Amino acid sequence: MIGQGNFPVTRNSRKARNDTPEYAEVKHRMVAAAIELMADRGLQKFRFEELAEKVGYNRATIYRYFDSKQDLVTEVMMTLMHEITNDIIEETTGTGTVTPQTFTDALYNIITDLRTDKRYAIIMDAQNVEAFAQLTHQYFSAITTDMLEKHMMEDPAGRVLKEGIAMDDAVHWLMHQIISYGFLGLKGNNEKEQKAYLEKMVVSVII
Repeated sequence: MIGQGNFPVTRNSRKARNDTPEYAEVKHRMVAAAIELMADRGLQKFRFEELAEKVGYNRATIYRYFDSKQDLVTEVMMTLMHEITNDIIEETTGTGTVTPQTFTDALYNIITDLRTDKRYAIIMDAQNVEAFAQLTHQYFSAITTDMLEKHMMEDPAGRVLKEGIAMDDAVHWLMHQIISYGFLGLKGNNEKEQKAYLEKMVVSVII
């Protein structure tokens, strides 16, 4: 798990004021630039000096926004988790009525992105995936639950989620499956076989 002896903590008493208009914009720029650098070079080769050069600030300014490399990595994971959460919601609800087929297709696309998009290699790394899974449970399960509930339990065509399964439990389990298969991959030699495996092992459990 990240942050346990891997990164030194350097604190700056003159932290950036988070109540200023430019704070969120500057921090967003730093995180976006960090994602690009980590995706291109890998997390272990990433250095604050490179980030400072890319965003046009010195290293000391970076530490005014982030206490350590671990702190920045957590922000990077949070940003990527927002993206994945949005993808889950858009993929699963953008087709109207949710069916086993549309849900399988949506999960397949999300898992494929986790395994092929180099930006997600940051969170699919063996050293980071556990910490990422904890963040998803801590911060984003409630968001995803609220959005999916409208489409899986209040759909005009009727309840999609199996009776006896609570939406928050389904989402927690579902996020775990997405991360696990994003890290390990789906069984099957082609898309058809992988989708069939996904439908059997994941989708049929909750729909």
